[in-house]
Amino acid sequence: MKWISPYFENGTWLRGSFHTHTDVSDGSFSLEGVVNQYIHSCRYKAAPWMRYRFLAITDHTTSGKKEMFRPIVNPDPNSESEYILIEGREDSYGHHILGIGCRMTFQEDIIGKNEKDYTLEDYQRVIDEILKDDGIAILAHPHWRYADYFSAEMTVNLERYTAIEIINGDRFSGPGNLATDVWDAALTAGKRVWGTGNDDFHSVRDMHNAWNMVLVKEETKEGVLEALRHGSLYASNGASFEQLYSDGEWIVAECHHDSIFDLPEKTFRFIGQGGQLRQLQTGRGKTAAYKYQGDEKYIRVEMCLSCGMAAFSQPFFPEK
Repeated sequence: MKWISPYFENGTWLRGSFHTHTDVSDGSFSLEGVVNQYIHSCRYKAAPWMRYRFLAITDHTTSGKKEMFRPIVNPDPNSESEYILIEGREDSYGHHILGIGCRMTFQEDIIGKNEKDYTLEDYQRVIDEILKDDGIAILAHPHWRYADYFSAEMTVNLERYTAIEIINGDRFSGPGNLATDVWDAALTAGKRVWGTGNDDFHSVRDMHNAWNMVLVKEETKEGVLEALRHGSLYASNGASFEQLYSDGEWIVAECHHDSIFDLPEKTFRFIGQGGQLRQLQTGRGKTAAYKYQGDEKYIRVEMCLSCGMAAFSQPFFPEK
């Protein structure tokens, strides 16, 4: 039996966020200010691989500031600016759903109900509208406000969304807000959906709390969107993988080679259906591997560092 890896065999790792607000809705900075905070002010000269390379701008659709909206335009490819901007939105009349790579809308309330009256069918319509606009749908912060903002039942029964925001930096205050539980529920039910981590940037207090490392074939907006659809990324709040791949019956996870990861102890957790821990490895070693046992629906990898940082792979699925 072979494992199917969501990761491209070759490419470049790019750091970025799929959940970013400007002053067009409830953010503190203009578009130019957001770019300056993430791209120009955070150069990471000692670790250039940690530079932010892309941002999805996802202002709330409830915003009435349409006159402030500026087109999301990428820099001239011949310039020295090496960043990627992606237009998107956060549909916010009901529980929030991110649309990545689609047009921003303003006060287009397609459901016309109070949030408490939304049904599963209403949320499905929001997802399908994002898809009609050629976007990618991500269920935002499942445990925001209250524990079942997006419940396990909803993640199981909703269709055609691509990912779940398992870490939200705006509200992430510990394991209680980590949404791997509803992610595992969806995966156990047979869905192939990915996990993302995002700052949900509104102000500087939200920066560097959660991000994605995306393995792209090409360093363009289209390359980032292709990787998101394919699952070629991992979510992080500080830890970094060097590589994630499958080799026949084996799944291999390797901590980043940078020396900052040498001293912390690393705990590799291989998680299967129902959120069950299938294998545990702890120590300073940077590589862990898991062999197919025969009954797995999927396996995903969590790498936790003794300093409190963690990274979350996408699920690997057994070949059928």
